Amino acid sequence: MSTTPERPEPIQSLVRGLSVITAFGEGRARLTLSEVARQVGLSRATARRVLHTLVDLGYAATDGQDFWLTPRILSLGYSYLSSQGLPQL
Repeated sequence: MSTTPERPEPIQSLVRGLSVITAFGEGRARLTLSEVARQVGLSRATARRVLHTLVDLGYAATDGQDFWLTPRILSLGYSYLSSQGLPQL
């Protein structure tokens, strides 16, 4: 009998979404669909769905060729920062 609680299966769409977000970074502010797919190891179709979901939610933008994160992405980090007291930061 195990004393460790079982962990639920991860939500794959959330895992994929976060991996796409982290594909952007220093020197990678604008990426094409192919670049994102290659960098995170997703099919182009999956990367496209994730990117367009991020665009629909306002976390990313596109000109039809390149994608980039918008300032709204900072709200994800702000959620963490606002939950911490100054000493923890």
